[in-house]
Amino acid sequence: MNPYEANPENIPPSDRYADVPLYGRYLPQPTDFAPDAKYINCTTPESLQYWSLVLTKCTESHRIYENQDGGRDVFALGSVIIKSSHLKETLQGRRSHRDYSYADANEVEAITLARKVLGSIQVPRVYFAAKVNGRDIFVQERIPGVGLNIAWQYISQSQKSAFKQQVREILQKLRTITSAVEISRRSYIIPDPDPVGHRGIQELEREIIFAADNTDSDLSFMHNDVSLSNCIVNNDRIVGLID
Repeated sequence: MNPYEANPENIPPSDRYADVPLYGRYLPQPTDFAPDAKYINCTTPESLQYWSLVLTKCTESHRIYENQDGGRDVFALGSVIIKSSHLKETLQGRRSHRDYSYADANEVEAITLARKVLGSIQVPRVYFAAKVNGRDIFVQERIPGVGLNIAWQYISQSQKSAFKQQVREILQKLRTITSAVEISRRSYIIPDPDPVGHRGIQELEREIIFAADNTDSDLSFMHNDVSLSNCIVNNDRIVGLID
């Protein structure tokens, strides 16, 4: 099995993710959905109507992650990834009252910064980040390739070690980014009045970022979740970094 096989039609039944063929794999096709350029990052009434229609295309068959706690699901629709809760008639669960707008705004800014130093490693373009029908929607580019968590089941130990080294190099590039304003405490790029409630972060992340002794003379930009699934790979190289 080719670890970097991105065509869903070629996935064997034994594949760990065979039951979710759109998850973690993307091979662009000429007929793929692509957003209309005139509505990208636009919130006019006409644009909101357009994005509302786009959401109707995101059905259960396009869903690659279902949030069981009342938060946003994730959909793969052609050339885009869409985060939305539109299939939930009512929001119930511990994430049902989460305000995603702060995290979304932070991600937009973080992507802009990361793109400046990552060179050939892609970060997704953001096409839309606003409310539609009262709910936060986030639409971003779907990067071609395979999630490292998908390829992991097929690659050798030496390949895994090589990917770990690539991640170290990526993190070193990211940490060269420093704040444009003087700061003395760890924080997100976009201030958030309730980061625990809005982001649903783990206890460890909360302690690292918001502890009372949060002072550090060595502050730089960093990705807080460089997990296997957030690294897009092809031919033994990391070609994209997401989320």
